[in-house]
Parts: sequence; C-alpha cells; structure tokens
Amino acid sequence: MARTDRLSDLRLKEYRDQVIEFSCRRCERHSAIERKLLVKAFGADVSFAVLRRRMAMGCERMQTLEGDKCSARFPCLGDTDGPDGSQS
Repeated sequence: MARTDRLSDLRLKEYRDQVIEFSCRRCERHSAIERKLLVKAFGADVSFAVLRRRMAMGCERMQTLEGDKCSARFPCLGDTDGPDGSQS
C-alpha cells in the first residue's frame, strides 16, 4: 500500500503550505484547515496517516472486516488514490 506508506512518512512539520485540504467524497466532507491549528492540536511531528484517521474519526468505513475502506484524503498532497491504492 504505497498510499498509506507515503502518508505515514510525511509529517505535518514537513508540509509548509498554510492550509491543508481534507475531503471524503463518500461522506461529502470537505474542509480546509489552517496548518498552525493542526500543529497546535496534534503536534508538528504527527504523520498525515494519523491525521487522516483523526480527521475521519467516526467513519464506519475506517475499520471494516476487509480493512480500511474510508475515502478520506488530502487533495492538497495530490493524494487521489483510494485506500487500497486504486482510484476511488
């Protein structure tokens, strides 16, 4: 799963844009959050994988018998793959 590895490796402190986009097409959730607020809430060393799970908290697709089926993503990272690496 290259997508998960990429999000696990990238830390909030390494992302320098002022705003971070988060979206889930299935849940119709879209937001743009200031980076400094995320740093304050989660710390600069948080990975985008952890941030994704925190921001998608409550999603029934996050933990299924088949694994992570949640479509939550960060469009600002060019993160357009589905949870299994396929286009969603």
